[in-house]
Amino acid sequence: MANYLLKLKPSVPRRWLFFIAAAVWGFAAYRVLMLALKFAPDAPFPLWEVIVLGLLGFAVFFNFVFLRVSRKYIRRIACMKQENPCFFAFFGWKSYLLIAVMASMGILFARFHLMPMFLQGIFYIALGGSLLMSAVMFLNAGILYRGKRPDDCDQPV
Repeated sequence: MANYLLKLKPSVPRRWLFFIAAAVWGFAAYRVLMLALKFAPDAPFPLWEVIVLGLLGFAVFFNFVFLRVSRKYIRRIACMKQENPCFFAFFGWKSYLLIAVMASMGILFARFHLMPMFLQGIFYIALGGSLLMSAVMFLNAGILYRGKRPDDCDQPV
């Protein structure tokens, strides 16, 4: 029975996991940046100020959250022991849970207008830019991946 289940596992080469992760983050970035386009013009001050504040938020958000998370997942994929891991293995199960919670919170915030409209534009620029930059990091890791595990895989993250 276990061998039969292993045959059903949608496995892919490790390099593909980088590109799958890049596609997921890129799609999320696209969706969030479309929200930014919707909410940014509604600000009570000039659009250029919303964009500048969003880019400042991006710099902070990416450097203190997304950069560390993206590096962690890139290392996780590179250090996998399986040559052909499961298609969904680019994130751990806890991350899928966190993504579900974050997406639910985003829907609730948008649905019930829990944040002022002009702040939503700034927030979505910062979040969308961070997601897009993370997608670029995964894409770059996939292009540069050499097909072997790095030497430091036994070291804690």
